[in-house]
This record gives sequence, C-alpha cells and structure tokens, in this order.
Amino acid sequence: MSIKPIAAPRLYQRIAETIAGLIATGEFGVGDRLPAERDLARKLGVSRASLREALSALELEGCVEIRVGSGVYVRSRRRRSRHAAFRFQTAEVSPFDTLRARRLIEAETAALAARNASAAQIAAIERAFARLADDMRSSRTRSEGDRLFHTRIAEAAGNTALAEIVRQLWAAWHQPLNARLEALFVTMQRRRDNIGEHRRILDAIRARDPAAARAAMRRHLVNAERQRMALLRERG
Repeated sequence: MSIKPIAAPRLYQRIAETIAGLIATGEFGVGDRLPAERDLARKLGVSRASLREALSALELEGCVEIRVGSGVYVRSRRRRSRHAAFRFQTAEVSPFDTLRARRLIEAETAALAARNASAAQIAAIERAFARLADDMRSSRTRSEGDRLFHTRIAEAAGNTALAEIVRQLWAAWHQPLNARLEALFVTMQRRRDNIGEHRRILDAIRARDPAAARAAMRRHLVNAERQRMALLRERG
C-alpha cells in the first residue's frame, strides 16, 4: 500500500474554502454580491493579494462570477462544480508564490548562463526566443517558446539542480488557476512587452554580462507579477 503525505493547504486555498463554506451554508445566496474586497479581506484577516487569488480560484470552479467594475457575485448551483463541497487539489501552488520563487531562482540562472553558457547553449536560447516571439505574435495563450526560453537558460547555467528546480516551477505554472489568470491577463500590449523583456535577457547573456542578465530577468518577472495583480484588482 502506498501512503502519501498530507499536504497543508495554501493560504489562498483556505480562504477560498472558507468563502465556499459561507456560500454553502447560505450566508451568501445565489446572486448576492460579496462584500467589497477591502472589507472582506479585513473580516477574514488576510491580505487583499491572497483574497484575490482565492476569488479567482472560486471563479474557476464556477462558485462565483467576477464582474469588472461591479464586484463578485455568487453563481447559481447548477453552474457550479458537480462536487458538493469546494476542494482544491492540494498540490496546486499559488501562481504568485510561483512567480516570486521564479524571480529568486531564475534571476540567478540568467546570471550564471551569462557566465557559463557555451556557444551551442546560447544558440539554443536564441532558437527558443524566436519561437517565443512567434507564439506571442500569433496570440497563442500558452507559449511553448516561453517555457523553452527559460529552461534553456537554466540548463546553460551549469547547475543541474537549478535546472531541475526551474523545470518544476514551470510545471506548477501550467496548473489550472494560473492558466485562468494567464487567459485573463494576456493582452497584445503585454505580448509586445514580453518580447522586449526576453530580448533584453538574451542580449545580456550574449554579452556575457551576468549583472545585466540578472537584472533583466528580475525586471521581467516583477513586471509579470505586478500586471497580474493589477488585472485582479480591476476585476475585483
């Protein structure tokens, strides 16, 4: 018999389950507008950032509807998940936690790649960038070129453990909640910005400039987090 460890739920998961419980017990009825974000965060004793993640997860499950400029509303039972109680997959990782981890780790893999990459590895990063740019211009929601660009940089860093961590972070990046945020988040302007940010990372690696590569990668991931948070703020 295989016994797996019990994973502790993330904060946003606990928040979402608390709100779903209030809906299930009738505290909020179908069609009701939830309290304003600031008030709800204060009553729950949580940050607004964590609350926004929880509300997005609840929207993904069909429990609530987020209406831009209006608020968050309880959806009818027939439009919700077929499960009686709302439960997350315990392995799902917060998209914002993933972004913050990537910022810490990938900034250093970019610096190491600028120092250690071989000519063949730089060529592989260049091919991944070309694919990323094509994905962005063709409006594909999921960019395989984006994943390849970041993993090729990690592989060029010269540390197999770091490369494996980056691959795992990208696996977490493809979980349902982040996929939902990505679908909401991606605009043509952001796609153009994304191409430019990745080009600056590539240019710094080509120039063998670790400090510039680190700064360009950090700036790219900070921008990604800020713009997603701005989107959730607008929708909430």
